[in-house]
Order: sequence, then C-alpha cells, then structure tokens
Amino acid sequence: MRKGILYCLLPLIWLLAYVSACVLAAAQEADGKILNSKVRSPLPVYESLDDFGQSYFSRAAYEEARTQTQFDILDFTYASDGLHVPGVLIKPKEPGTRKWPAIIFNRGGNGELGSIRDNGQPCRGMNTSCLDVADLYLIAKAGFVVIASDYRYQGATVKRDAWGGVEVDDVVNLVPALKSLDFVDPERIYMLGLSRGGTMTYLAIKRGVPIKAAAVIGGVTDVKVWVDSRPEMNLVNGNRFIDGFRNIWPDFEHRAEEEYRARSAVYWADQINVPVLVLHSRTDKMVPVTQAIRMAEALQEKNKVFALHIYERDGHPLPQNRDDRNRMIVDWFNQPR
Repeated sequence: MRKGILYCLLPLIWLLAYVSACVLAAAQEADGKILNSKVRSPLPVYESLDDFGQSYFSRAAYEEARTQTQFDILDFTYASDGLHVPGVLIKPKEPGTRKWPAIIFNRGGNGELGSIRDNGQPCRGMNTSCLDVADLYLIAKAGFVVIASDYRYQGATVKRDAWGGVEVDDVVNLVPALKSLDFVDPERIYMLGLSRGGTMTYLAIKRGVPIKAAAVIGGVTDVKVWVDSRPEMNLVNGNRFIDGFRNIWPDFEHRAEEEYRARSAVYWADQINVPVLVLHSRTDKMVPVTQAIRMAEALQEKNKVFALHIYERDGHPLPQNRDDRNRMIVDWFNQPR
C-alpha cells in the first residue's frame, strides 16, 4: 500500500522538482541579467575596409576609435523574456567613483542586416559591425556608457524578425542591465535610435521605458508609407534577410493595417512623453526625410518637447556631419531636465 502511494507520488515529486528548477532558473536569469561578456576583438585596420567603409569614415576618425585605450568594448549576452540575447557594451576601463550617464543604442536593419555583434567575419559589404562600434565609441568618449542589443533573432530565428514586435522587450530589458552596473547613473539613461532603431526607440518610449531623453537618426515613423516607398527591399514578402511581414506578423491578410500603425509613431505621438531630438538628411535615400517632417508635425500638434534638424546633404546615418551630429546628440542629452 505504502509502496503504491509512493509510486503515485513520484510523478508529482518530479514535477515539483522540475517546476522549482524552472523557477530558480528564471530567478537567476531575470530580465536584464548580464550572463557573460568578453572583450571584443580589436577593430580591423583602416586599410582592410572596403570602399564603403573608407567613405563612411575618415582614416583619422576610424583610427582614433580603433586605437583608443580608455574604453572596453565588450560583446555580452543578457537575459530577455527567458532568451539569451547578444549585445555590445562600451564602458570606461577605469570608471572611478563617478556615476556615468548611459545611452541605449537601437540599431537599424533586420535579421542579420545591421547586426552589431562580432560574428568573426571581415567587416565588409553588408557586415558593418566594426563601423557601428567605431561610431558608438565616438559618442561614448563624450562621457557615456553605451549599450546596445542585437535583438533576439539569431541562428534559426534570424529571418523571423518582427520589426518592432516582441523584440522591443530586448530594448526595454537593457535598462535593468544598465542598472546592474554600479558605475552607471540610473537617473541619467538616454536612448539613441538609427533607422529601424528609431522605430524601436519610439516603441520603447510608448512602453514607458524610463529614460530622460532620446535622439533618432533617419528614423522610420510611418512603416507602411516607408515600405511602399522602398519596394526593392521586399520587406512584405521577404528577402535574403527576413521572411517578410506577410509571413511573420499574425493574420497579415486581415491585420496588416493594425500592425503597421502599431509600429508607426506618427499615429500615436501623444504617447511620446520624452524629449526627442529628430535628425535627418534631406537627401537620405534609405528613409525619406518626410518621415522626420511628419513626425515633427505630429509632435508639434500634441505639444511635445522635441527638436528637428535636417541636414541639407548627407547619407542615411549622417556620416558627413558626424561631428556636428554627435555634438547635437550629446548637447541634447546633457540638457538639465
């Protein structure tokens, strides 16, 4: 009889043990918990960059970032919704006793396109991670810690990028990651988004992410209008980097408009309750300048705090005006609020 009861209880005991182990694992990997990190391999020499890389950076600016010794550049992994998500962290080698302000950077691209992690491949062609890291250092040197997510779509899921879906959690969960660093000032966290990263920035603000201010470079603010203006990207039906919105978003045939609007800040500017600096180029061929102008009009209509600056001639990330771009971003973040 007792043996029979014991046999009956064994599955329950195993189940309780399993649940306890899962709860313990979840507690150990709370959102934002930094799970591991390693110093990133040195940036490649300027001569190894392709024509695009050498046009994107002057030798002096790139070599400054490549040879600097004040900051550690780390590839790290952190927990987000039970997943292990890769990212990049730029932090001072010797932070001292001061509390450093921090910037969450939201990258552009989709899937592997725009990835910022070190994948061990040459920094050429579509793999521009070394350029992104050099760019971020040039902002960090103004006195900031910089952290960035490479988003959750890696490996087998890399082409399932929802482009403003659940991966917004990966951005929001960088806040507790920053707060776990004892040299970061939790009251001075800012956000910077580039292109699709601008969309991610607005979405994180909509979610109430606790930041002091934000800046957006070449940001997409009306996804449907932008997609229609770039048919060659084939984001709806899919391309080499993404399976396509039609195949990723739920019930695309009936809910496409709902999904587009949910990702398009021009339709919910009333929920942008953080001061935003909007930067764009009038000659941007990737994201038309009208995306910035319409966002500024929406923010103005809702009486929000923002600034708009349009450069007359430059590329998508504003590389020709890098120094002025960075100065404006740093000044915006350093304003007392």
